[in-house]
Amino acid sequence: MAYSKNVFVNCPFDDDYLPLLRPLLFTIVFLGFTPRIALEQLDSAEPRIQKIISLIVDSKYGIHDLSRIQAQQAGEFYRLNMPFELGIDIGCRLFKDGKWAQKRCLILEAQKFRYQAALSDLSNSDIAVHGNEPVKIVTEVRNWLVSQTRQRALKAQGIVGAL
Repeated sequence: MAYSKNVFVNCPFDDDYLPLLRPLLFTIVFLGFTPRIALEQLDSAEPRIQKIISLIVDSKYGIHDLSRIQAQQAGEFYRLNMPFELGIDIGCRLFKDGKWAQKRCLILEAQKFRYQAALSDLSNSDIAVHGNEPVKIVTEVRNWLVSQTRQRALKAQGIVGAL
């Protein structure tokens, strides 16, 4: 698969996120890119972190949704996988030479500025807000990919109509 067309998708894989995951993946494919997600191959002999690192290294673009890092109920741990994988992607960009220095990331959240309570180091970053709405996630992903590649594409409403 071509590095310049691969988009690593870092998001939760639970039933509550599925209504966002489907349009997110559809938008990536619709725009001519290849989504890369940890679930694309299941091999119990391969450590999951190795698979994730390989996907990140093989992808010019990364979309990281931090909207599910907060615990939902008392006593529940908050989820650190998504910020951890974001850190690996940023580290790949900063510490590898060559094509990896040109890596690009989109960080998604459900609410504006909420991420700062858990990841204050991301202050002053351009975080896109989807409000847990499929149409908004299509808009944010479409606008970001189009701006990164300067390609012409249908407006988000056209992509939503194709869903």
